Amino acid sequence: MSELIAPPYAPPAASPHSPGLLTGDWIFLSGQGGFDPDTGELVSDDVAGLTAQVFRNVEVLLRAVGASLDDIVSCLVHLSDLAQFAEFNASYAKQFPGPVKPVRTTVGSDLAAGMRVEVTVVARRPGRAASAVTPAGR
Repeated sequence: MSELIAPPYAPPAASPHSPGLLTGDWIFLSGQGGFDPDTGELVSDDVAGLTAQVFRNVEVLLRAVGASLDDIVSCLVHLSDLAQFAEFNASYAKQFPGPVKPVRTTVGSDLAAGMRVEVTVVARRPGRAASAVTPAGR
């Protein structure tokens, strides 16, 4: 059974979908755009500013279930213009400064609502049993 993740201070869903679901220890977030949760408007015209806002919105949803950006295991990124990949990538890198980063796929897409960046996230709540996988970097 899944639990809805939709804190009142997060940007509202603009279509009939759940912003996030908690299923066991796994967190699945719908694609997040660079929208200001108070105004519902995109915060910027530039990809770097939009990317930073995307991850602020992601973090709000993760914190609602006791997780953070450090718990993200996978990101699916949609860019409306792949020519802006370098600008996006520089802003994205600031979100994950440590040596272990989420796996990621980046694709070019036609995006709704004027978005230039949309990120879908899978995360796992912290404090769970360690895996048998060798830590990165070994």
